[in-house]
Amino acid sequence: MNELINIMANDMNIRPYTNEPAEYFGYRVIYSALGLWCLKSALSEKENKRGVSKNAQSILLHDLSKKYIELCPMAKHFVFASRNTNIAVFIRNIYEQTGYLLTLDNNYNVLNNSGETIRVSEADYLYLGLPETCYIVNGLGIHCRNGRHEVKLNDFLVRDSLTPEEYLKVKYDECDFDERDINVEELEFFNPFYYGNVYNSWYGYIKSNMTMARKSMTGPYYRVIRKDDGTLLYADDNSADELDALTGAEFRRLYVALRNHYDNPMQILICPIDEEYSYIRILGQLPNREYFYLLMNAWPRYGFSDRSNFIIRNELTIQTAEILGTIGFTARKGEFYG
Repeated sequence: MNELINIMANDMNIRPYTNEPAEYFGYRVIYSALGLWCLKSALSEKENKRGVSKNAQSILLHDLSKKYIELCPMAKHFVFASRNTNIAVFIRNIYEQTGYLLTLDNNYNVLNNSGETIRVSEADYLYLGLPETCYIVNGLGIHCRNGRHEVKLNDFLVRDSLTPEEYLKVKYDECDFDERDINVEELEFFNPFYYGNVYNSWYGYIKSNMTMARKSMTGPYYRVIRKDDGTLLYADDNSADELDALTGAEFRRLYVALRNHYDNPMQILICPIDEEYSYIRILGQLPNREYFYLLMNAWPRYGFSDRSNFIIRNELTIQTAEILGTIGFTARKGEFYG
């Protein structure tokens, strides 16, 4: 491993897990280092202008990512893992959405150094800003031991406190549904009893009294109620929310809740690695609020755009299981095979 990568790891208090391949460790260090540079760049002030333009910030991170890969070439396929998303834009957007960066009217980003904290374990807090001393980096999150100006986690995530059943009652209120002149043979229905992934959970016939329907993968999508006499009632479902926003991809919560309602919950596997780290595998789909939460506490394992596999410190797994359990996931212990 390049000596500079090791120095960066020590500065951020990132250690390799037992038998972690060099390319995986190098990628985790580079990923977190790019996050730190993104935040530090927003502290700049030139010619009475605070912050940094979004374009300049993206260029900085893009150039740094190439230089870091020269130090650790084996990590290239992790850092440049996505053809559709640039890691520089990805990191900048995550910080804008989670409140680390504040965008001014001139399209400049400044660091939100308010020092607000969100408790993530018995002793650890997510820190909004950059503490002067004594912090560690977990994924893109800045963590510290002292909480001040504490913000509730649900407020940080802009998440309601509804249980999965309460959420379904809101989404499947029959008053919002009506009969439609829709050819049922043209529809595919979500099967909440199917154990596999959502992509393969669509059938040409209805399997449950509450479900989703679609005419094609691109829509339109409907929430569907099947009455006792077999009549189908429909409500339009707007799945076209902002996929890059903190509040985006919320339609995935509906699939999680439906699976939970029909006793086939999506699962989170927590696989201990050693005394410091665990591997988390998501068997399902995450709404952005929960996905962004993981990005603030863990490292995507197979590249920065990985939404299903994460490396996380052991003390952070308890709250992670609670957060996902709130929307309908079930957590269980798994095995880590390297």
